[in-house]
Amino acid sequence: MSELICPFSSTLVQEDFACPNAKPIVRRGGAEIACTAGQSHGRCRQLFQRMKDVALPEFGVEDDLLMMPHSVLVKIQYGGLLGLQGMLGTPTAPGSVVGDIDRLIATAVGRFGSVDAIPCEDLGDAIVNYKLPGRRKRKQS
Repeated sequence: MSELICPFSSTLVQEDFACPNAKPIVRRGGAEIACTAGQSHGRCRQLFQRMKDVALPEFGVEDDLLMMPHSVLVKIQYGGLLGLQGMLGTPTAPGSVVGDIDRLIATAVGRFGSVDAIPCEDLGDAIVNYKLPGRRKRKQS
């Protein structure tokens, strides 16, 4: 089975952000999120790649999954989406969420004309300055 894995999975697995196209799947390595909408998946994947292209030089790392800290990818996902939300006029503060990732990206595409026209270079500060939350305590049963 070939699922379309969401490029913003970290935000969805943690249940901090939401997307109507998200479908949780469980694998041996842990939970992942599949996208149920092919066109949306392509748009999200393209935007995430552009965000990575802007952010990786800022972090001083290369696009190498074996060498890149996982925290960098998480900061790109959270900081990039929150930065985009702020760019579109919704103020963001610590603890802010994105209630519908698909709608957020569709709105950005509507405003700027295409994914390639979104000024991702303006998201660099939001990505680099995003503070990862501390470890969550497990619920005692």
